[in-house]
Amino acid sequence: MARMPGAEWIGPTANLYPGGMVEHRGLVLHIQDGTEAGSESWFKDPSSEASAHFLNPKSGGLRQLVDTDDAAWTEMAGNRHWVSIENEGLGGDSLTASQIENCAQLLAWLHAQYGVPVVSTDDVNATGLIWHGAGGAAWGGHYDCPGDPVLAQRPQIIARAQQLVGQPQTPPPAPAPNYPAWPGEYLRVQQPMLHDDNVRTWQQQMAHRGWSITADGWYGPASASVCRQFQQEKNLGVDGIVGPQTWAAAWTAPVTA
Repeated sequence: MARMPGAEWIGPTANLYPGGMVEHRGLVLHIQDGTEAGSESWFKDPSSEASAHFLNPKSGGLRQLVDTDDAAWTEMAGNRHWVSIENEGLGGDSLTASQIENCAQLLAWLHAQYGVPVVSTDDVNATGLIWHGAGGAAWGGHYDCPGDPVLAQRPQIIARAQQLVGQPQTPPPAPAPNYPAWPGEYLRVQQPMLHDDNVRTWQQQMAHRGWSITADGWYGPASASVCRQFQQEKNLGVDGIVGPQTWAAAWTAPVTA
């Protein structure tokens, strides 16, 4: 039995695979798209065929629904490999300070319990702190879960978890600059061809990451090709359009060697 010390036990639920974890690669961030009480009720309803290891309310401590040696029903193909945390809130919400602390405490415990590294990853075959949308269609196609604001807070979670386990803290990456056109016109191939400083800023950042791209401010087929390759690498929706998530990932996602 593996239950996190200090987390409130709120089980049981029938929605799990007993002893079903074949490994513990890391922690998956989710957003509840609802309230804590509503999510708990839903995860305990057998007809929902859904659950999560941990629920993280906007205030208060962690609440554990599924033993971490059992597989929760939350990421389809990822169920037997990853521990899940459902954060109270709606898509587009940021985590509260309490939720960030709870996520960090959980990641630190998973590090001690299973050797999970205290790093971010966007690769479902790697280890560390990942997010639901990174799993793509195999994880249910929830590409916007938990949302850009939560993804932008991963460095805070990692830095706090590193502090908790006594590791040197990794400086967080520079945040993505604001793109004032959102909501509105995204960077995409169009006629007449889009040409502005936002395109140049994104191209410069992609070149800085190592992509072969000319920072000329024109968003044409070459830029769209780099965009699609980047989206595929980072398990984003592949459409060749630089929307909010792709824009943010250009600054916050780990650089793949």
